[in-house]
Amino acid sequence: MDVNVQSSVFNHFYLATCLLCLSLLAGCQSTPANKSAILLAQQGNFESAKQAIRTDYSPNGKSKLLHYLELGMLNHLQGNYERSNVLLSEAQDIIEAQYTISVVESAVALVSGPTYTTYAGKIYHRPLINLYKALNYNALANRAGPNKQQYLDSAMVEMRQLDTYLSNLKEQTGGYNSAGDNEPTSDDLTNRIYRLIQPIFAPNDLLVNIDYKDDAFAHYVSGVLFERSNELDSARIQYQRALGAFENGFTKQYNLNDKKIVSQVHTDLIRVMTKAGGYKNEIRKLNKKLDKAPSVTKTPLLNVIQNVGIGPQRKEFNLLLKADHESKALVMTPILWGTEKERRAQMKWFQMLFADTSVFDIVQNYAMGDIGDVAMGALTKRIPLGPLWDDAQDVGLVQALEYGSRISVTYLEPLQQQVKSAEVWVNGKKTAELDKIYSVSLLTLQDALRNANSEIQVALTREIIKAITAQKTINATGLDQSFAGFAKFATSVVNAVTASADLRQWQSLPAQINYAQIPLSKGTYEITLKTHLSSGKVIEQSEAVTVSDNITLWHTRTFLQQSRVTAPESTFL
Repeated sequence: MDVNVQSSVFNHFYLATCLLCLSLLAGCQSTPANKSAILLAQQGNFESAKQAIRTDYSPNGKSKLLHYLELGMLNHLQGNYERSNVLLSEAQDIIEAQYTISVVESAVALVSGPTYTTYAGKIYHRPLINLYKALNYNALANRAGPNKQQYLDSAMVEMRQLDTYLSNLKEQTGGYNSAGDNEPTSDDLTNRIYRLIQPIFAPNDLLVNIDYKDDAFAHYVSGVLFERSNELDSARIQYQRALGAFENGFTKQYNLNDKKIVSQVHTDLIRVMTKAGGYKNEIRKLNKKLDKAPSVTKTPLLNVIQNVGIGPQRKEFNLLLKADHESKALVMTPILWGTEKERRAQMKWFQMLFADTSVFDIVQNYAMGDIGDVAMGALTKRIPLGPLWDDAQDVGLVQALEYGSRISVTYLEPLQQQVKSAEVWVNGKKTAELDKIYSVSLLTLQDALRNANSEIQVALTREIIKAITAQKTINATGLDQSFAGFAKFATSVVNAVTASADLRQWQSLPAQINYAQIPLSKGTYEITLKTHLSSGKVIEQSEAVTVSDNITLWHTRTFLQQSRVTAPESTFL
């Protein structure tokens, strides 16, 4: 058979086989246990939710962090605040211990896949652990009793730890993904491959606006808690840090109402300075920045934090990588799979990674659930190697990619803007509007995009090493050209089927957090939250809340779906 004809037949048959394998894999995929768990929790079925986590995430395995994060959040939602803090403390210890992934694990991951490493969480997980532990202590303080101040003191300990973490974060240079963080440190061939493709996938300069640089919301909650305990100097510092972060880009980055939030923090800062005394000049400067000087009330304040919805889910996205001899380039093509909505999202994700226009604008549209008109299947990414082509041939990369290689990475489903507005009603009377003050979904999305290039880079290195290793094995057998071609094709198919992405994430986090501050005299009130959805549905939640201090903080979780969910079978068995 003519070599060109044989190559063409192999290529078409390989692609068809890959698609068949992908369809089989897709049929075997199921909803992750932690996604099923939070869906069960929104129905109030907490025990089944916790059992799903215990079944799939061992407290001693590679995903042990998720065991403690998810159980910690489920107990938080259930009102088991002390138990929640025990579990979240375990999660915090794991994150600190896994700050540097071992060299051995990195080497294994390059050959076997990212799920063979111990899950270490995301950079923004540690602040959220401190935040939810503080909310747990605050909730325990709200139950009054002789230990009230003890719980408030514990909440402030969490906030001080958080402040130290954020201060160190802001002092770091080189961003959140320095070049050394992801570089393999195994054998020489692996390092040569990694260095060969590293310039190709260097992070786009347009991604600089989506780094996790600071946390204005965390600083603000710290200010509220310090003010509640009458630690006015600490409260002032935290409000100032929150104000600086909100004004200098936090509101824009996370699509918040800049004017209302900045005005709120201004008011809080002026109130604390007035209470403390000695800040007349600073207060005068702050008032000049506002359209109208805020009135400082002496009435006690109820601060309402509404955690809303469920964050987006990580899903698998596949790419086909081939070497083009004529143009001396690598060609990467998305393999679209799933529903029409999923395929459109996969194509838009691919466009976001390699867009020549403003990535920030595209991200904002994606965050609004608007993926626009996508030319399905019409996009490929051609990566000219130029003078690197000879190096690619020397290490066996070009020959290894003769039949292509499937690269498996992750993407996030588009964010759904389901909430139209939310209101606070006090004793049957509408009192305030809740404003979005934190977007966990957008934070998750931007982090995923920020890490997408390095994820593809490592995935490429892994699959290329597997292909080169298989090629060397075939050459060592001494098979003639025809059998060697079939052997290489067979190993390419095996590699395509075994390629996998790391879909692990802290799934029980909310999609967004809303906030309102209401002046109320001390006493017990029926607080009702009315959440208006884009569909026209209104979700109502009511609870008796006691305002016993000059500053009271109350939080709740609002789930937006009421679909029936059954407990999942284990996906790891």
